[in-house]
Amino acid sequence: MDWVRQECHEQGATGVLVLNGFGVEQQVPSLRRFAAEHAVTTPRASRDRIARGVGPVLAYVPDEKTLDFAARLARGSSLAVVESIHGFPLQGWARQLGAVDLTRPDEQPVPFDSEVAEAIGRLDLYKNNGFGDSFGKQQARRILQGLRSAGNLERDVILGALAARGASDRAVRNLAKLIDSLDSR
Repeated sequence: MDWVRQECHEQGATGVLVLNGFGVEQQVPSLRRFAAEHAVTTPRASRDRIARGVGPVLAYVPDEKTLDFAARLARGSSLAVVESIHGFPLQGWARQLGAVDLTRPDEQPVPFDSEVAEAIGRLDLYKNNGFGDSFGKQQARRILQGLRSAGNLERDVILGALAARGASDRAVRNLAKLIDSLDSR
């Protein structure tokens, strides 16, 4: 929150707190204070409520849909995301974007090895229908099986990386189902 406040000050902008649902901000004292100073919204709120690019965005334990919404709001500004062990995993998202972990600012993000980076790039090509059509599923399954055979299929990392590359929440959920179906075989 301190980082987002500093970004707001430097940009001369108002921040935005993005939540999965209203009311969460009242349960956490630091979020309550932040919400009193900045705009608060959710993906389900009126689209007119918050304009894109208004200022730095703080996404609090987002799911796939909320992360996608927060990233779109933050275009042209800054985005900070608070991860939860029970929420959408952000390791792959952070690695894809080269994001800095504000709890460990001296550690540099670990880039993907070339095989995983190439697979993520190929998955990105087939995400346009949200991995909902048979061709997209077939191609994704082939790529994922190759990663699994090489011992490089890290579910959460792949899902986060695709989210960072602009995959819709629907595409991320469908890809998760494909990965889970491979693991159950």
